[in-house]
Amino acid sequence: MDVGTVVSVGLNAVSSILILAIIALGLGIIMGMMGVINLAHGSLMTIGAYTVWYFQSELGLGFWSGFVIAPFAAGLFGLALEYFVIRHLYDRLIDTLLATWGISLAVTEVIKMLAGDSGKSVANPIAGRLDLGVTTYPFYRVFLIVFTLAVILAVFGIFTRTNFGIRLRAVLQDDEAASLLGVSQRRTYQNAFVFGSALAGLAGAAVTPIVAVGPNLGTNYLIQAFLTIILGGATTPLSVLPGSAFIAGLSNIMSFLMQPVLAETLVLVFVVLIIIARPPVKRAVARWREVV
Repeated sequence: MDVGTVVSVGLNAVSSILILAIIALGLGIIMGMMGVINLAHGSLMTIGAYTVWYFQSELGLGFWSGFVIAPFAAGLFGLALEYFVIRHLYDRLIDTLLATWGISLAVTEVIKMLAGDSGKSVANPIAGRLDLGVTTYPFYRVFLIVFTLAVILAVFGIFTRTNFGIRLRAVLQDDEAASLLGVSQRRTYQNAFVFGSALAGLAGAAVTPIVAVGPNLGTNYLIQAFLTIILGGATTPLSVLPGSAFIAGLSNIMSFLMQPVLAETLVLVFVVLIIIARPPVKRAVARWREVV
């Protein structure tokens, strides 16, 4: 294996890590604040991906139009999901799991009816490759790394420097005290759900030029996002990075060395062993509700 190949595989791993971090961050915001395990989170990512495909291939408006609209489309769906379903199921874990799982299945079937179940391709919006000396690397992949890192840092800034972030952290820390100070718990929950949904849609839009867009696109990412949160938590935007680095980084590198199915299986085995070796998952759930 030459140096150029190592560099390319390493950069691919970095982009995968950052994409997974954004997905896990959106899922972690919803789970940590509301105690809701949203099994429809992968569908929100799929909605974002199909938005880009529809704008580019069906409307002819180009990649970037769909890229901008995708988080709003996913956020709007998340708003409807929270308003009509989730808010009626708080503190009912099993009911929430069943409801969001059912919605995920419904979204998948609707997409199949409207767009078919075959994979769709999205044209690369940034042609060309960057010369790194030892190898060349696609410009879009470079954009993906820079953009996803900027999103994570922006979310960190939102959480720590804005009124929106302060309200979220206040409700996380003590929802009753926050209510006494005039912070609406219901509105904050709704905003958190929409925000997390929009992040999923944005991630879905970002990966469209490098993956096949299909009805089950978000499923594998959802599983990896849950594992990321279990390993590293999601109490802050930066806390998802260790878990996503392990899951996505190891998966990406091992997929290069062996069959992807075997690589994914081994990664899952490693995660299970780590979970067994660490304190019970209940402690990880408690960390989701901590405020750093």
